[in-house]
Amino acid sequence: MPAAQNWLLLLTYDGTCYHGWQVQPNSPTIEEALEQAVKRLTGECVKVHGAGRTDSGVHALNFTANFKSSAENFKTTGKWRIALNAVLPTDIVIKSVQKVSPGFHARHSASGKRYRYLIYNRPFQAVFSRNQSWWINQALDLKRMDEAAQILIGEHDFSAFRAASCSSPNPFKTIHEILITKTDFRYATLQIEIEANSFLQHMVRIIIGTLVEVGQGRKSVDDVSEALESGQRKLAGITAPAHGLYALNVIYPQGMIQWPKEVIDI
Repeated sequence: MPAAQNWLLLLTYDGTCYHGWQVQPNSPTIEEALEQAVKRLTGECVKVHGAGRTDSGVHALNFTANFKSSAENFKTTGKWRIALNAVLPTDIVIKSVQKVSPGFHARHSASGKRYRYLIYNRPFQAVFSRNQSWWINQALDLKRMDEAAQILIGEHDFSAFRAASCSSPNPFKTIHEILITKTDFRYATLQIEIEANSFLQHMVRIIIGTLVEVGQGRKSVDDVSEALESGQRKLAGITAPAHGLYALNVIYPQGMIQWPKEVIDI
């Protein structure tokens, strides 16, 4: 039997109908859909390694996953892309495929991740926004939100911004950027992008919820600083809904991975 080739996928998906990435009993997940697609094409039972474990309802614009296959009928990247898209559900799309070294791992080889959160900030809800963004009808003070966001930049213990069920042994993470900008999407008027070396469970959503509470005047900038320093979850804000969150980019060391520009959504 030939040596298994390690394949890296760049995919996008609508997470509305899925219970997150990781395989779960009796619940549809992205990982399970990909593994079943490969099995249908090759007969192989492979393990698909994702770049992270996205929550139920979270979407992805540019997400990565890798698996190893010895299938003789699938030797080219183009053939994998076409074949997988033919058998996957229509809300999961493979945008590009490339060969990677045997030791490459979509998650462990990454040096960082970037997420985007979409908010529809109008008095009325957009009909197309229900599963794509968080509707907030109260006006938000973006200047105060940005002031609070700057407190979180850098390396910190983010224990106050993690889920109670988070199993990560290390609460220290480094946030490189939090960018808050107005936008004009069909279902969003505001976007918040957060880039870090890695994230704790629900960390992005808790940060978003906290910043929104600052924008609403329910928390002060000093409250955010106190929460960060205390490490107490109860002092941070609410957990923002999953359906407004998008995996935007998986970052790898320079020169390791290069995708065609035309397949990257920004």
